[in-house]
Amino acid sequence: MDFQRPVEALIPGAAGRLLAALARVDTELPISTLATVAAVGRTRASGLIAQLHDLGVVDRREIGRTTMVSLARENVAGELLDRLGHLRTTVLARLQDLAGAIEPLPLTVTLFGSFARGEATASSDIDILAVRPLGADPEKWASTLASFTTRAKRLTGNPVQVLDYDLDELRRRAGSRAKVGRTFWDALRRDGVVLAGSSIDILLENGRVASR
Repeated sequence: MDFQRPVEALIPGAAGRLLAALARVDTELPISTLATVAAVGRTRASGLIAQLHDLGVVDRREIGRTTMVSLARENVAGELLDRLGHLRTTVLARLQDLAGAIEPLPLTVTLFGSFARGEATASSDIDILAVRPLGADPEKWASTLASFTTRAKRLTGNPVQVLDYDLDELRRRAGSRAKVGRTFWDALRRDGVVLAGSSIDILLENGRVASR
């Protein structure tokens, strides 16, 4: 799925761009402003808005010579478009539910990369760091992590790539003494979204305290 432009991905063309622009705001917009934001000609935008108004998806009213428009969120189709426009937020909540079902409970499941930054397109991977606790049953962990990966792919429509480490391996790779990959780990710390467990910084800090 193109999470940067989910409405346009499913409704291509000028109509999709107009609806996407309306889904991103909670207020009315002058049709001239809407046309500019959606990169649609003013005349073309007026015709499409009239059609969408007839379908009940768009509210329209005249204030003098200005036409004000908004997404009709009380309309069932308008409600769906609003949800589609906020698809990333919905997916994050669902991924948190899926991550919480991994057994044994992960020390962290952290989303990173383009999706975490809000830049994921249809060709983007969903990048996940999963850290299993020491002593975890390998077969049970592998099974539930594989189930998470499969369900996350079905949920998003995007390939899912998982970095699967135990706590000791995480500390070797990302700890203060690690010499390789600092740029990667710095970016992961900066952009990462924790789906379950603790942040990487907390895990590494606990490891430093325990080693003193």
